[in-house]
Amino acid sequence: MKKKVLLYILAFAIILIVIAAIFSNRRRKKEPETTVETTATEVETTTVPPTKAYETDENYKRKIDFNSLKATNPDVIAWIYIPGTVIDYPILWKEYDIEYYLHHDINHKESYYSVYMDGYSNSDFSTLNNIIYGHHMKDGQMFTDITKFKDENFFNEHRMIYIYTPNKTYRLRAFAALYSDSAPERRQTYFDDMDYFHKYVDKMTEKCKFRDIPASGIDKIWSFITCSYEGDDTRTILYAYELNDDDEPQRYDLSNIDFGADHR
Repeated sequence: MKKKVLLYILAFAIILIVIAAIFSNRRRKKEPETTVETTATEVETTTVPPTKAYETDENYKRKIDFNSLKATNPDVIAWIYIPGTVIDYPILWKEYDIEYYLHHDINHKESYYSVYMDGYSNSDFSTLNNIIYGHHMKDGQMFTDITKFKDENFFNEHRMIYIYTPNKTYRLRAFAALYSDSAPERRQTYFDDMDYFHKYVDKMTEKCKFRDIPASGIDKIWSFITCSYEGDDTRTILYAYELNDDDEPQRYDLSNIDFGADHR
């Protein structure tokens, strides 16, 4: 009887050993498969071709319903958005007129709630100096936040500006901000030649201690202007230039620029 019990115990032990060996063998076979899958995933991740930063920028890809805006007012030419500020508005333009939208909104009602482009700047932004105005409102709307760019820390943290049009999105980079009097030369849109234009840009921004003009130069500027209160009839002006696909200053075909012309 004792022999039978010992035989049963021995047989059971052998069965357990066999089962354990089979399970261990299966586990060893499965581990390399997991390693292969992980390696493949890593290779796929590292071989994805790099994309331009702006191509994945949600701000850049944003869509504006210009059909609805133009149905409300055909003078809508673009939309401006500056991340980190309240500036997120349509841009209005009336040719050779810089007064109408100073006192009217998009619905043609008397109001100060408009952002508008100088009537002597071209509506397609082909002017060498594209000038855009907005009121400095007590409630913080319109271009009130432009005045914050005089602070160097704020300036450095909010340099990207987006201008949306029906056909293109402009990515702009701020390069200077300052307050000034409202001298007419601040609103100059036509120049004798590019040399004169470059001297103009240098002169207009020389009082900004933290200006950042690229060494390669700038072919065109955007001027964002609002009222300021450092003195009588002062303005805060934020200057920017357009970026190309490589985040460098955009270059333009200047052969069609009407140098020396001024329609004022």
